[in-house]
Amino acid sequence: MFEDHQYYNCKVTLDNGQEFRISANWMHNNNLDQWQGWACAAGSKRISVDKNFNVYSALCNNDLLGNIFTNWDIFTSPTTCKKSRCTGCTDDLLIEKRKI
Repeated sequence: MFEDHQYYNCKVTLDNGQEFRISANWMHNNNLDQWQGWACAAGSKRISVDKNFNVYSALCNNDLLGNIFTNWDIFTSPTTCKKSRCTGCTDDLLIEKRKI
């Protein structure tokens, strides 16, 4: 199923340690972006702020971290993915994920 892509921006490591360099968009287009229940670095590696200044873990808004005008903290450890699919945003697909 996996093979190295000429143009890549992600690394996938299988349970057996085999690694592939692939395109995040290819993963999304082939429905290989289903990480619900996995550990994800959203909130520790990437945040987003909405029009109401609410701070979320990554563009997927997996976790509400607070509001920019109140107390909020960046996660220091991975969160558990709550979404059925990762967003089509390459930035969210690039965030490290691990099977729990």
